Amino acid sequence: MVHIMKYHDIGFDDDLLVIGEDPDVVKEKMAEQIKIVHKDEFEDMSDFHQEEIMSKIDLLLRSGCGFRVLKL
Repeated sequence: MVHIMKYHDIGFDDDLLVIGEDPDVVKEKMAEQIKIVHKDEFEDMSDFHQEEIMSKIDLLLRSGCGFRVLKL
């Protein structure tokens, strides 16, 4: 199953997306890109908010289409 996840869906103002079959790989790619593309914004967040972003990625990947994560 292919997962497509947008950065906009986790609160960042851009149209980047990650596509992958393994939800763990998608999460890892999302985290890597957040730390590159949104480095300043992410580092300015509190630890709580950083953890909240990562939890939201998990929630969206595990919940499926109802949360705008496309599974093809």
